[in-house]
Amino acid sequence: MRYVKKVKIFSSNNDAVLENIVNVFLSKEIERGFSIMSIQYQIISNDDPNTVGYSAVKYSCMVYYSEPVEE
Repeated sequence: MRYVKKVKIFSSNNDAVLENIVNVFLSKEIERGFSIMSIQYQIISNDDPNTVGYSAVKYSCMVYYSEPVEE
């Protein structure tokens, strides 16, 4: 059986929402026989100097995995 390397990127403004999205993806894909190679999380904060007290935070997750391919 052959495997194909893939990456899936998720993002959200809420860390709990992102965690749920990633968990749903992982639970569905594990049924298909895929293998996780790496999971990386990133937090980005964009402070707007023109707005006092404003900070936009974005959470992202990259899942690197291999997936079986029919031959």
